[in-house]
Amino acid sequence: MSDAFAPRRSRVIPWLISCVALFGLLFWAYRRFVLLHPDPTLSWVRDGVTYELLDPKMLGGVLLAPWFLVVLSRSLADLPLAQRILSLVLRVAFVALLALGLSRLVRTASTQKVCTVLLVDVSDSVPDEALADARGIVERAWKNRPEDALVRVVTFAQRPIVVGQSDGAEEGAPPPPIERHAGADAGAGSNVEAALGLAYGLFPPGFVKRAVLVTDGVETAGDMVSEAGRARDFGVRVHVIPYARPAPAEVAVRELRLPDHVKVGETFEVHADVYATRPGRARARLFQGETLNGLDGVRELDLVAGNNDLVWKSVVRLAGPVTYAFELEPLGADKFPENNRFATTIDVPGRPSVLYIEGTPEHAGPFSSALTAQQLDVDVRPPVGMPTSLKELERYDFVVLSDVSKDQVSLQGQELVEQYVRDLGGGFLFAGGEQGFGLGGWYNTTIERMLPVRMENERKKEMPSVAMMVVLDRSGSMNGLPLEMAKAAAKATVGILSPDDLVGVIAFDSAPTRFVKLQPARNRSRIGGDIARIQPGGGTEIFGALDAAYQDMTVIQARKKHVILLTDGKAPTSGIRDLVSAMVAESITVTTVGFGGDVDERLLKMIADVGGGRYHPVTDPNNLPRIFTKETEMIARAAAVEEWFPVMQTGNASFLRSIDVRTAPNLHGYVSTKMKPTPAEELLASDTGEPILARWRVGLGWSLAWTSDVKSRWAVEWLRWPGWPRFWGQLVHEHMRQKHRRELDMKAEVVDGEVIATVDAFGADERFENGFISKLVVKGPEPGGDARTFPFRQIAPGRYEARGALEKFGSFLLAAEHAKEADDGTLRPVAVSSGRVTNPYPREYASFEPDVAKLERVAAATGGKRATDDEAAAFAPGDERVLFHEPLWSRFVIAAIVVFLLDLFVRRVRLFDRKFVAKRVTPRAR
Repeated sequence: MSDAFAPRRSRVIPWLISCVALFGLLFWAYRRFVLLHPDPTLSWVRDGVTYELLDPKMLGGVLLAPWFLVVLSRSLADLPLAQRILSLVLRVAFVALLALGLSRLVRTASTQKVCTVLLVDVSDSVPDEALADARGIVERAWKNRPEDALVRVVTFAQRPIVVGQSDGAEEGAPPPPIERHAGADAGAGSNVEAALGLAYGLFPPGFVKRAVLVTDGVETAGDMVSEAGRARDFGVRVHVIPYARPAPAEVAVRELRLPDHVKVGETFEVHADVYATRPGRARARLFQGETLNGLDGVRELDLVAGNNDLVWKSVVRLAGPVTYAFELEPLGADKFPENNRFATTIDVPGRPSVLYIEGTPEHAGPFSSALTAQQLDVDVRPPVGMPTSLKELERYDFVVLSDVSKDQVSLQGQELVEQYVRDLGGGFLFAGGEQGFGLGGWYNTTIERMLPVRMENERKKEMPSVAMMVVLDRSGSMNGLPLEMAKAAAKATVGILSPDDLVGVIAFDSAPTRFVKLQPARNRSRIGGDIARIQPGGGTEIFGALDAAYQDMTVIQARKKHVILLTDGKAPTSGIRDLVSAMVAESITVTTVGFGGDVDERLLKMIADVGGGRYHPVTDPNNLPRIFTKETEMIARAAAVEEWFPVMQTGNASFLRSIDVRTAPNLHGYVSTKMKPTPAEELLASDTGEPILARWRVGLGWSLAWTSDVKSRWAVEWLRWPGWPRFWGQLVHEHMRQKHRRELDMKAEVVDGEVIATVDAFGADERFENGFISKLVVKGPEPGGDARTFPFRQIAPGRYEARGALEKFGSFLLAAEHAKEADDGTLRPVAVSSGRVTNPYPREYASFEPDVAKLERVAAATGGKRATDDEAAAFAPGDERVLFHEPLWSRFVIAAIVVFLLDLFVRRVRLFDRKFVAKRVTPRAR
């Protein structure tokens, strides 16, 4: 048997050795010319044409050819040898063709066909006439394009939009429309860089690339000069066609420049850069804060075409952030009103500032001088100068309200003071005087709520009570609302008095009637019912009513006896002066209230002057309760104590440690108040134990009450005390707004509508501080804008950067908080930063003259030119040819499929020997 198979083995073994040798030869060639080739592609030139295999590693498929030789030797197909060899050749050809197809064989070709992209600026700065010119350019390019050329049309403002393509348009189709972009603020920007970036994706392969830029060259975002470098790298030649139409009638405030360093009280210049496209007139206003600039606020301007540098004089009286706003009112044509305002903020360094609101400003000198001597800047204002916004109040480190009545400060003003102390950490001193505390009607107000004292005093039991007699005119002319408000005023008087005080009500017409006999004010319900029974009557007789009040008051004992007389008409005057003189002799004082325009003012003033009271003219009946309440407060609840007394220190405070109050002279008066419970602290008191100086915390700040005054009436001797300036200076310094955390400088700028804030953090040893967890709060536009928060990220050692989009225009306040993570995982605040930026309006409205020089730089950088007079250049390839790869791989794939089908045919159909002859079988030996 072994002898039978010996010939066959002798044929197979050499065959296999040949197959292995063939595989080795093919692998050596594949490794030598493909795997070890320095270039990732293979190329060769034939007849001046370059051929290239882009993925030559796929030629490795040819290494399968030896396998087919091995299979041929072991094939069971009953085919003639020639046909089997033909099948082998076809299989090897199939693998070779497939490997060539997968290797991506290409042939280098060239063309001069041109694809032109027209980029048309449709932003708001483009005049309507120029936009019509652009439509003409597009129409001519669309109509006159060469037969083999392609045209794409893109319009752009803030964003680019593809509006037309010639390869998808029918012959004779109209060009695409050139219109402004729809949507709010869609045209308030010009981004040439974005338009060029979109154009790159519109060029099909195998075309010379041309871009025609139709614009004024005024950019608001991006940088087209830098983008020109990318265009050159992409093989795009950019031609430019600047708009040639004159700019529309327009006036714009481009900038507001202030010195880098401004000192308090020093005059400096404010420069306003105003641009006008043509000569004209305008009215300009410069605001400092919320009011007109004091030195130079309003002007009529004659503007020349181009830039106008307007110089204004200004001075800052107080340190701190100051916002300047320049507003322009054109007195002629002006297309865009958005660019007529520009605001910017400067931070004026200086000493701590004190706002001193004084009821009698002519007497503010001693206190103001004392604070100034202690390195404090003092802004003295009357009550009408009370700030109307928290932003204005924020400029001060301490606020003093001295001898001011409640009527002179609005409820809004009181709430602003409370917010200033509670939320901003400001210091507040409420000083007394003839209009201070209860004397000024401050009982049960916002100011009383935030003070450490109540505006009601605890009277000693041995002190007599107050007796108050209200004398009301109920004549026929008082019928209706006047009488009802008079009764309401009488009830309000009863409500103000203490329970032990005595009160009576007499109503008169031609004769007096005692509706409420003198009785303790604790009987409020019954007294109110008796007052409600008063009805209108006949004439007016004042003498009898005053005499009745005199008779009732002389028979009672009281610390103070007071009569309030209300009338709206005239009455006989006989005997009244003598009667009032007799009342004064009995320590009975008289105040008169004249209602309406028909009163005898001379009589009522005489009664008040002789009676030691006050005269109040009233035209609105709704004011009657307020007048009565104020009068009652002055007499009863917050009565002033006017006598000499020493001041005693009853509490400890840092500012008192170096001051010996025992050496201070006596004060001559104060307003009686009562301490609130702890945590209110009494620091100074009178010899009778009533508070003179008290303090407590309100939120982040301090609120202090000084029940005497700070002027030359009750504090007249203290003004001569050597410790006077030091006492008040140290008090203010201890209780004013403090910086509790370290401040890090912040640099901020606006770039393409985005605020970029940078903070450099250095420690005390000048080393970088890393690992901060920080956030940036952007509030605006001011005043009253929303607050948005953006995170900081560390971009370098000790350097942190935050970015945030400014969706609106105006002036923005920046505040940064920096913290570090403690060992327990909590965040520990370590520092703060602050800054301000201005984004006045879209940059689109800042300039209207074409920037031809920039456009020509773009064209020169890409090999283009200014095509204003030669629009055909947009379709001229010149000597430029585009080399591109013509793919040939598909031909080999098709050939491989054909060879595969032939192989199937050869292996299924007998070609060389049609007659079937059975193979002879050699009998097996047994």
